[in-house]
Amino acid sequence: MLIAGADGAVNARAAGAMMEPTMAVECTRCRQENPETARFCSRCHTPLRFTCPACGQAQSHGGTCDACGVDFLKYGLVHLGRMQVEAARERAREQHRHELFRQLALVPLTGGLSLFKYLRNRLRDR
Repeated sequence: MLIAGADGAVNARAAGAMMEPTMAVECTRCRQENPETARFCSRCHTPLRFTCPACGQAQSHGGTCDACGVDFLKYGLVHLGRMQVEAARERAREQHRHELFRQLALVPLTGGLSLFKYLRNRLRDR
């Protein structure tokens, strides 16, 4: 296909740019050629691009980031550990809150003695 300009001349560079095929990305697992825009292999569904969790750099392999040097596995494990610690803290907070409300509900029956013991033990544990 040739593209003609306003003066009728053929613009070979514009015609060549339109005819160029898109770059193909080869899957590292099955060697299937995929379009450059594909995120996963069309045959085996392996990810073709990996994004660094720390800096957001996109690259063709996992493991460590080419830009910042972060190890993807270590970064993920540290993040998972942090989430587990936060979840454990939240569970402990909810348990203490539940026990406090329970003790407040028992005040009419125990005359406040169980609430007093609960608060004394809670202060001692800190």
